[in-house]
Amino acid sequence: MIPRIAVVACVAVSLAGCVQKTYDRTVIYELDVSAADSITSVGARGSDKPLSWDEDLALTPVVKDSLYRLVVTYRTGYLVTETKFAVNGKLELHDKPNRRIEFMGGDTTIYRARFNQTP
Repeated sequence: MIPRIAVVACVAVSLAGCVQKTYDRTVIYELDVSAADSITSVGARGSDKPLSWDEDLALTPVVKDSLYRLVVTYRTGYLVTETKFAVNGKLELHDKPNRRIEFMGGDTTIYRARFNQTP
């Protein structure tokens, strides 16, 4: 019979090999909001930190009331993340799937979108 300590050691070693390697993935979001009215805030929400579905992470105006930008670096082992944008706190694409951003080769992806229009 194999001693209990040997079984525990084997399980611990095998689980250590299951840890997914993570990478820094940067996404540059560029959002066209020119079709929106009376803009007071533009934000992004998403499934991976630093984004969350509970509150907006503010985008910075490049051209006020037209083009906004946000640079986010994710620490992830996945090849995709999901996001939606918000203008004046109102989330876009109601009852539609989230935007899926696939991390391209390399560590930086540029994602261009128009507010409330499906990709």
